[in-house]
Amino acid sequence: MVDTFYLHLEFTGKNGWSINLPFLCTKCGTCCTLEDFLTAGKINAKPEEHPKVHAKLKALFEELGKMWEADESKYETYTMHNPCPFLVKNSCTIYEIRPDGCRLFPKTAFGMQSQDCEPLTRFRKMCAALKKGRTHTGTYYFTGKTMGSAKCDEPIKPSKFTQKQYQACVAKLRQAGMTDDELTLFNDFNGQNKSCVRTC
Repeated sequence: MVDTFYLHLEFTGKNGWSINLPFLCTKCGTCCTLEDFLTAGKINAKPEEHPKVHAKLKALFEELGKMWEADESKYETYTMHNPCPFLVKNSCTIYEIRPDGCRLFPKTAFGMQSQDCEPLTRFRKMCAALKKGRTHTGTYYFTGKTMGSAKCDEPIKPSKFTQKQYQACVAKLRQAGMTDDELTLFNDFNGQNKSCVRTC
C-alpha cells in the first residue's frame, strides 16, 4: 500500500454513503525545501544506524547556525530558496527514515499551505467537487508507519456507495482534473477492481 493520507468523506441523508479520496504524491520535489525539512521534525533513525546521515545533519546545522548569527535575513532567504540537502534529482535519499513532517505531507502545518504543488492543488479541487452541495463529514487518515498522534497504520476505512454514486464521483473528479494514476489509487482505496478504471 502507498504511504499517503486520504480523506474519508461520509455523506448524510436518507441513504448515507461514503467515499475515500487519497492524495497521490508525484515526487516532484516542490515541497522538499530546506525550510520545510527544518520544520518537519527529526529523522527516524539513531546516529549509530545511519552515521553518515547524522554527520551530514550536524554539518548542516553548524553551517546554518553560523549563517543565522552573521545575518538573519540571509539565513531566511537561504532556507526558503534552497532544496532539502537530502533531495537528489527529485528523489529523497533518506526516504525510509525521513522526518514525520515529510512522511505526512501534505497533512502538515507547512504542507496544506503549499500553493505550488500541482497534486495538492488538484486534491483540493477534487475535495471541493465531491463536497459541493452535499451535507458531509470528513476525516483525514494516513496509511503507513505509526507517527505521534497521527491516525495511521490502520486498515483503510471502508467506503459505502452504489455504483451510480461511485460513477458520479468519478465523473466529478475527472472534471476536477483527476489523472489516470490518481483514478487507479482512488479505485484501490475504494475496493474497485481494475476494470472500473476503463468502465467508470
